[in-house]
Amino acid sequence: MLPNDYPKWQSVYYYFRVWSEKDKTGVSVLDKVLQKLVKQIRNEDLRRDKTAFGIVDAQSVQNADTAEEKGYDAGKKYPESSATLS
Repeated sequence: MLPNDYPKWQSVYYYFRVWSEKDKTGVSVLDKVLQKLVKQIRNEDLRRDKTAFGIVDAQSVQNADTAEEKGYDAGKKYPESSATLS
């Protein structure tokens, strides 16, 4: 549900859909706006336009090649086969 000061949801959705469409280079209007905003904010903070490093979770890298073959739920405390339901 949108706040009362927004247009009808159909209008909001229409523009979201149009602005989300990727052009022939694979970039949407929303992507371009986000990139410009991030660049502007980083420049205001006296930082470079783009980050100089990235963070990779070691567990994700370890599991990356087999991730599609099997699932893992971090919320489970025990293997699914040993779970007993009451």
